[in-house]
Parts: sequence; C-alpha cells; structure tokens
Amino acid sequence: MRSGTWMTGVSRPFSKGRRTMCAGSSMRSGGALAFSCSPRGEKGTTELVLRAFLEGYRDGGGVPTVINPYKMNIAPCRGCFRCWTKTPGKCVIEDDMKGILELMQKADAVIFATPVYHFTMSEGMKRLIERTMPLLEPRVSAGPDGRATHARIGAHGQRAVLVATCGFPEPDVFDPLRTTFAQICKMMEWRLSGEVLRTMAGMLLSGDRRAQESSAGYLKMVSNAGRMFAAGKAIGSQYRSYLEQDILPIEEYFRLVNEWW
Repeated sequence: MRSGTWMTGVSRPFSKGRRTMCAGSSMRSGGALAFSCSPRGEKGTTELVLRAFLEGYRDGGGVPTVINPYKMNIAPCRGCFRCWTKTPGKCVIEDDMKGILELMQKADAVIFATPVYHFTMSEGMKRLIERTMPLLEPRVSAGPDGRATHARIGAHGQRAVLVATCGFPEPDVFDPLRTTFAQICKMMEWRLSGEVLRTMAGMLLSGDRRAQESSAGYLKMVSNAGRMFAAGKAIGSQYRSYLEQDILPIEEYFRLVNEWW
C-alpha cells in the first residue's frame, strides 16, 4: 500500500494486542482522518466506495489514516458532562477514543463513510460522534449564523466529506443523514467539502455483467473525486450529478436485488 495507514481497528498508531492507542501517536501534516463506519467492514459496499475515494486521494498526494470504530474499543457516551466539568477537555472513559480525539486535532480533513441504516448513520458512527464532546466548549455562544452552539476547542476549519451508501434507489433516502451531518459539521466547525452518495449500493457487488461494468466506471469516478479532494477542491454539485446516476435501470435493479432473497 502506498502512503497512509489503513486501520482495521488497530494499526501503526495503535498497539496490536490490546487495541488501544499508543502514547505519542502521530499523523503527518496535511493528512485526512477517514472513518469506515460500516459493521460489515471490507465485506460491504461502504468500505468499497471509501477505498476507491482514498485511492484517488493517495494518487493526489494525500495521506489518509483510516479507522473502523467497530473494530476498536469505543464505549458509548455516558452523558455525564465530566469532560466539561470535572476534567475539562478530557473524557473520563479510558478507551481508544482518547487517541482518536488526538488525531482529530491534528488532521487537515475528516472523511466519514457510513451505510444508511433507518435513514441515518450507522450506530458506530453515531457513537463515535457523540464521544467528541471533549473537543467542544461547555459555554453556549452564538455561531456565525447566530444560532446557539458550542465553540470548538483547538483545531477548526478542517474540511469534511460524507461518503454514504444505501440499498434503495431513491436519492432522498440520504436527506436525513445529509441534514444531520451538515449540522455536525457546523458544531465541529468543519467545512463540508462534498458528499459521495451511492444509491442501489448492492449492485456494486452484483455478479451481473452490466452491473459490474457500471460499477467499475462508477468507482473510477469516485477515485477522481478523491483526487479532487486531495487537490483542495470541493466535490461540487455538477460532479455529484455524475456520481449519483443510477447504476442500472430501475427495472433491472428490482429484478437483481430481489434475486438475493
């Protein structure tokens, strides 16, 4: 593999045996922190699309570090607010999230990849996001848009990309997730720089010849989006219109998807 680190829960910044973050973990300047938030991991379509995106990101000179929260020790947030009251800026839970928060402060960009489950993000992504409270000020203040928010501690202005897959063919299935992620970006003071959204995602793994040909072309476009992101460009609506074209005609989709069950 070229530059970058793919963490299947544990990798160079992590100890192999106990799945915990090593002291003094580091990230190269200008790198992106990518979260592969599918419980299916390499068997699923979400990681397939993310890998294509990161392939282009590497080709463009980017250095990604990839983390799968499902393969790490990340407990749910307790809602105790001790990271704001007792130990400011530090979560009282001792697990792998401590090192992830350190990496978040060093990254130039964040990439979140998730399947759509019940019209929103996966449980693993939600659990990880909820544990970012130590990166926020407890004091409520007015944000740039005048709405109440918690200001970010430390790094801010990092670029963010959402990669998401769903089985249904309708693009509006992504709308609740897109709205939620946009609000998360505002709270974390990330600059939303694009979305890579894939309907009919199961067709990416289909044995059908036409689906395979369309999928190969699609993944090449995803890689090109990764190169654009590495170059500092946003993934604009015009390019998204190409990325979000149907892989197959709707009749073929229904036929193939129902053959699986």
